[in-house]
Amino acid sequence: MTSYAFSRITKNRDHKTFRSLSGLTGPGILFASLLASTALAKAQELPEDDMLSAIVVTAAGSETDVINAPATVSVVTAEEIEKLPAQDARELLEAVPGITFNYSGNLKKVQIRGLSERYTLFLIDGKRVNSDPNVFRGNDYDSGWVPVEAIERIEVVRGAMSSLYGSDAIGGVVNIITKKAQNEWHGSLTTEVTVQENRKSGDYGRGSFSLSGPLVKDKLFLKTFGSYDVRAADDDDINPGLQSNGSNLPGFLESDDKFIDGTATWLVNDSHEMDFNLGFSSRKEDQTTLERKSVGVTHRGEYDFGSSEIKVYGDQIHNDYGHGNTSGTMQPNTAYNFNADGKVNTEVELIVPHKLTVGAAYKYQEIDDEFVLTGGGGSQSSVWQGAIFAEDQAKITDRFEMTFGTRFDNHEKFGWNLSPRVYGVYNLTDEFTLKGGWSSSFKAPTLLENSTNWYQISCGGSCYMVGSDDLDPEIGSSFEAGVSYDKDLFSVGLTGFHNQIKDMIPYPPARTSDPVAALSYANYIGLAADGNPMFSYENIDEARTMGIEASLSLRPRDDLTITANYTYLDAKAMSGVKRPLAYQPEHTVNVGVDWQATEHLTLSAKGNYSGDQYTYVPTDGNMSNASKVDGYFTADVTSTYDVNDNFTLKAGVLNIADKQIYRDVSDDFNVDGRRYYFSANMRF
Repeated sequence: MTSYAFSRITKNRDHKTFRSLSGLTGPGILFASLLASTALAKAQELPEDDMLSAIVVTAAGSETDVINAPATVSVVTAEEIEKLPAQDARELLEAVPGITFNYSGNLKKVQIRGLSERYTLFLIDGKRVNSDPNVFRGNDYDSGWVPVEAIERIEVVRGAMSSLYGSDAIGGVVNIITKKAQNEWHGSLTTEVTVQENRKSGDYGRGSFSLSGPLVKDKLFLKTFGSYDVRAADDDDINPGLQSNGSNLPGFLESDDKFIDGTATWLVNDSHEMDFNLGFSSRKEDQTTLERKSVGVTHRGEYDFGSSEIKVYGDQIHNDYGHGNTSGTMQPNTAYNFNADGKVNTEVELIVPHKLTVGAAYKYQEIDDEFVLTGGGGSQSSVWQGAIFAEDQAKITDRFEMTFGTRFDNHEKFGWNLSPRVYGVYNLTDEFTLKGGWSSSFKAPTLLENSTNWYQISCGGSCYMVGSDDLDPEIGSSFEAGVSYDKDLFSVGLTGFHNQIKDMIPYPPARTSDPVAALSYANYIGLAADGNPMFSYENIDEARTMGIEASLSLRPRDDLTITANYTYLDAKAMSGVKRPLAYQPEHTVNVGVDWQATEHLTLSAKGNYSGDQYTYVPTDGNMSNASKVDGYFTADVTSTYDVNDNFTLKAGVLNIADKQIYRDVSDDFNVDGRRYYFSANMRF
């Protein structure tokens, strides 16, 4: 993946330009009265000498050149997003080195360097999203709150980032950055459909719109986007495997997603800018529908001493179906998230130049659920957490930079936690760069895991999971070192990494429906009133992931680009019997080719190999009882044809070799076979 130029609002020549200090303008949202009739506008093209190339905003306290960023960063650019026939953000991340996927049925959850999605922090325009309390397991909602057409770029930081972002960033950060408003009115309409060759598999399609421009020239801007995405369910008999009740294992379930977002940006003066955001999203997967309402205000300022950014935002997420139950009845819950954070950036000369960032953050989370929160504390549970953090990027020499960061988190239940980080970047030459560092991190138990009120049915209705106030935070330690070469039309990189997490909380906890066998479980706490065993969460696990990431980008001709990356991953549970972790392919390979065949026609091809992976590994390490999916390769070919400046057609064949995977056991997952993709985009 390549980096993308930093977005800016550019005014007329007679006016000064206000540059976004962090690129993290809010996801925003439209007022309910706006009509859903136009789709996401293309980013405004700036002259080459007026762009900040290779700038990222997620890897440090302030905007940083990607080469010198104190972390390993990949960027999915606007150009790549336009070419990829992706249904959601997860599909845009498939070709990023170090990214694999965990599955709960066919829910696809992002993993970074072998650490599951519960250790990945998702941001939308720098604002964290968290729907974990609403769907405590099998939750892939936070990677899909923004439609693909609204995304300007995605920045993926691999490795612990707790010093800047706190709990949840123990494995890495995915920052989905949406398109910015412009100083001229632009809009677009997009429609697309994907048709399955196997008629037992569900087709899917999307319609989307965008509109952005100035309400008051050079002063007040509006951007809005919306989308409606739908996928039909696979046929009931698509999989050969059976569930415990004798019915077929389900394939991909029906999904129905709606989005409408809007952001008003006010340029107060040459030094101050404010965003006002409102929004609504609804994501439905089978019976579970989550509705998210969000609001936020962001202020960015420039001063003689430096710059500042303050964000105050929150959301309400309502789950109509609830956490699940054997009766199949609706048992709704509602979660509330409130966040406030701010930071100040300045540059000082103290022996050597320093870029300093200091900041503070506060977040509050609450859930109301009268069906699973049934303990002595009633049907409501909440938690707050505050933090102060600092980062120093010191330019030791013209070619050597060191970054020192630390964060003090004060958690309502766990007190103070320290997350330090140290990282170095050395430019051997203008082309060769060495970088590496170490980070410490922590992850607090989730709101439900730590709530003694939580009483959740499991084991198909034959056991219960109970929250515990005896849990400790999970502690992580991450190290990485890498080298890269980047010159003109050729770049190559190699990075090694090692992650370790102690006091892991099994997710979900060990449990069984057998009341006799339950007596041997360390987390067994007794029998419920109906005679079924109950189990609490506990800190017992330890995991280690290590591996190598290699990448290559080559442009042998002006009209031809070739990219490739390879990830080797060794992921193991270290507590008890050493054993491999599930859903961790040892080898992953991605290749891509883009050819500008004519002035109007671009042809693209990409391939992905995912190696052998276990889908279930018993805790006793008896691999004869494990389940496994063999390695598989898929390839897509797509074409983009610009009919004129305002109309583009796209078509392609996905999984051209028709490599399908079916579920033989419940822990397996499906891979769609050959399908045909069509898209039309009109801009104005």
